[in-house]
Amino acid sequence: MSNLSIDFAGHRFDLHPSGAMFWQAEASLIVGDLHLEKASSYHASGQFLPPYDTVQTLDRLAGTVTEFAPRQLILLGDIFHDGAAWGRMQAADQARLTDILAPLSPIWIEGNHDQHFVPPGHFGSGQHDRAGIVLRHIMDKGEASPEISAHFHPAAVISHRGTRLRRPCFVKTRTKLVLPAFGALTGGLDCSDSALSLLHGQDTQLYLLGTDGVFAAPKGCPPQTRSRRGY
Repeated sequence: MSNLSIDFAGHRFDLHPSGAMFWQAEASLIVGDLHLEKASSYHASGQFLPPYDTVQTLDRLAGTVTEFAPRQLILLGDIFHDGAAWGRMQAADQARLTDILAPLSPIWIEGNHDQHFVPPGHFGSGQHDRAGIVLRHIMDKGEASPEISAHFHPAAVISHRGTRLRRPCFVKTRTKLVLPAFGALTGGLDCSDSALSLLHGQDTQLYLLGTDGVFAAPKGCPPQTRSRRGY
């Protein structure tokens, strides 16, 4: 796969087609919104989805970790779809996630879906500060420092060879960087949605996920009036 290197807050990051981001100077892999066991959460309401999202997401995570060989993994929240997800996971999936995390000294930031829950042996926090950058789950409009977050599952629509394509994307401004969702079963919120109004501007840069690469769109993210929640 082809990664795209960008600069943010004086640091170099590699954007990966999976939606992960590698912080070069810190040798840290950053991911958010895995939403493990999302499919199984629907069963209680009688909506039965194929129960493969956790396996697919763990496959993706293991492959990305192998590719970058990070020293540390930073988890930006909503790793589980809800607080009971760990109990619904198959034992083999629990063991596999544990094995992936074991050598990586993970920084576990809690999200709005999995707030106050992390797997046994780990500790969560509301944010993590490193090298002048704040990492948290939900973007803080009042944060003055450079900030990396997740939560919104941003996506963008572009025209390519006469066809309109909707792709998950990274969204970057001078002080904000929002990651796309990493999980296999996650929706997306159009980056022009009013919930992301702080990111609307002519200097906003979108980086769209392709099958084998990440592609920079023309600069600018103008606001639209329609609002749809997908996170």
